[in-house]
Amino acid sequence: MMVLAIFFYVGAEVSMSSGIPVLMKEQFGIVEVGLRVSWTLFFLPILVSRFTGGLILRKLKPTHCFVITVIVAITVLIFIFLDVKFLTFLGIVMVGLGYANIFPLVFSISVDHMPERTNELSRLMVMAIAGGAFMPPVMGVVADHTSLLVGFMIPLAAIVYIFWAAMTNLRKI
Repeated sequence: MMVLAIFFYVGAEVSMSSGIPVLMKEQFGIVEVGLRVSWTLFFLPILVSRFTGGLILRKLKPTHCFVITVIVAITVLIFIFLDVKFLTFLGIVMVGLGYANIFPLVFSISVDHMPERTNELSRLMVMAIAGGAFMPPVMGVVADHTSLLVGFMIPLAAIVYIFWAAMTNLRKI
């Protein structure tokens, strides 16, 4: 379950990073430098949140932080679907904050749950990074056959699965 969460997480993150500039261009007419800024609005919060994540984990259990992080990611990802420029930009920034600690949390929770299988779990989770190669084309096909905003349902569905995994882990405590 957690290896699949890594697969979906990496796929969702790569889908978002490749889809955000297209969304900004097609929905709001933002081009050139503005596209780089919109892309940075996704990755800069990821950077900041990964640095602060360690501080937050001093106060919260990893499973609780995992659930909160995923709830933030789902909630603000919905902003992108509202087709309002300010909310879309806010959603992009906040999704970056929400996505940032999912990978390390999934990895550490899994290893802590099965310490005798650390090597196997580590290998499987590193292989699950392949989700970044599979999900963006799926998002592209969905967007090409429907609309760009409907294409963003692919990373949303991935995060909903991760939410289910987070809730399942929370119940095991």
